[in-house]
Amino acid sequence: MSLTGILNIASAGISNSDYQIALANANIANASDTSYSRKTASFTSITETRALSDATVTRVADAYLTKAAASANAASSHDAAISDALQSYDAALGTVGGSNDVSSLLTSLETSITSLKSAGATAAAKADVVSHASSLATSIRSLSSTIQGLRNQANSDIATTVSDINTTLDKVASLNDQIASTTAAGGDATTLQDQRDAALQSLAGAMNVSYFTTPDNRVQVYAPGGQLLVGAGANHLAYSASTALGPDTTYPGGIAGVTLGGKDITTSLTGGKIGGLIEIRDKTLVGEQAKLDQLASTLISTANAATNSGTAYPPPSSLTSAGTVSASDAFSAAGTLRVAVASSDGKVTATQDIDLSTMTSVSDLVTALNGVAGLSASISSAGKLVVSATASGTGVALADIGAQVSPSGQGVSAYFGFNDLFSGSNATDVAVSSRLQADASGLPTSALPTTGSLAVGAVALASGDSAVADRLATAFSTPTAFAAAGDFGAQSVSLETYASTFVAGASSLVSNASDKADASQAAHTAATTRLQNLTSVNTDEELASLTTYQQQYQANAQMISIVRTLFDTLIQMMN
Repeated sequence: MSLTGILNIASAGISNSDYQIALANANIANASDTSYSRKTASFTSITETRALSDATVTRVADAYLTKAAASANAASSHDAAISDALQSYDAALGTVGGSNDVSSLLTSLETSITSLKSAGATAAAKADVVSHASSLATSIRSLSSTIQGLRNQANSDIATTVSDINTTLDKVASLNDQIASTTAAGGDATTLQDQRDAALQSLAGAMNVSYFTTPDNRVQVYAPGGQLLVGAGANHLAYSASTALGPDTTYPGGIAGVTLGGKDITTSLTGGKIGGLIEIRDKTLVGEQAKLDQLASTLISTANAATNSGTAYPPPSSLTSAGTVSASDAFSAAGTLRVAVASSDGKVTATQDIDLSTMTSVSDLVTALNGVAGLSASISSAGKLVVSATASGTGVALADIGAQVSPSGQGVSAYFGFNDLFSGSNATDVAVSSRLQADASGLPTSALPTTGSLAVGAVALASGDSAVADRLATAFSTPTAFAAAGDFGAQSVSLETYASTFVAGASSLVSNASDKADASQAAHTAATTRLQNLTSVNTDEELASLTTYQQQYQANAQMISIVRTLFDTLIQMMN
């Protein structure tokens, strides 16, 4: 081999070693970057007669492991979004140990009702019942507020995630253009490809997608329904977030959908963070609200039915309806309403049994009540039906004798809510009636006799009467029909059983979501680790390679030095 050939080979060796050293240094410098893949170089001779080489840089990658990591990321982000929301729900649920969950508070209310019976309906015992009822109602309202607050937060987060997705789609489309042009020009696109892989992993965490690489080194990205997200450019998602969600605001209808190209794709978004947020907003928390509403509405109707079967002792000077009415409102009922005007010691001063079967309007009832001696009935300017005793020191008491008002089948007092314990209709507005909040002594505990006749002068109401307390206790422990709600089927159980099942189910929901999030996070970590074990930089290996490349560099430099010496010797010989 000629000295020139040796020189060319040594020069190419130095060039190759220098390139390898630079590449190894770059690998080492980026070893801590999890999105960076290890780079290697291969060299190809330009011609058969020249030893100089061109370097081709490739990155260590695995398409299967990359997609597996993306899929695991989508599942992990989905489960984490649900679990994170439910952790806040769990904090609002309270704890059995702390006696501040709805089941424990209902039990405390029942205990206070038992004390009311044994204490002989004292003022202190009445106040205790009202206090525990208020605590229970406040807890239910607060939990309902938390549920809706979490739904609103999820809704806001969906809008933010859509914006993040669109930003990532733009980044992938831009990197596609850069990679395609760099590859076509014969340049090194490996760093750009790393950036694109990182963007695709980020996109997979936000929503479930699929993608493949085209022959010109672009990736085409598809939504789960098959719609194109990234092709020649980026196609954006669109979402208009509602300003505030209430229990009745649900998707579809009250909540806008996430659209792509004008098509609603919400139901197909089942993976990634956005899928978890949609599930928590439209399914999980909606179901919890429905169950809580069933608990609250049944509590209201059951308790009010019991308290409206009696009256306070001493009898109140007036009764006011809970809702608004009009004289022309239809009123169809059967049975008899017993009305009594009584003194503060429970003695009857006037009484009358009113036949309800002939009445067709509220006006007819008002007329009949006005026909009772010592009684006045009217509809106030606020639209409330007010029944008052006209003589000082007397009060009014009502009792149903087979009375049923259509279509609910309630008694007259319950129909108008004269002696309600609770106000409201569901979990969002349940509360102790304002009348009892102002004066707990007005809690009904006594009841007019409904058998036989009631004579003037008879003692119809007694201070120690526990009739209403008995009915309340029985109402809470007796099986009641509950409609299907959330993941609960229709059932007939007691209020206390439903409340304890609700709390247990909610706690299980939170626990299962947390366990699932931990498992999917572990799966994502494992998939990412497998990918990084293949693609990431091992600094020990790179340092060892760097030593080898430096030795090669020195050897080729020594070869050039030897050739130079030989050239010098040859020239001297020629001279």
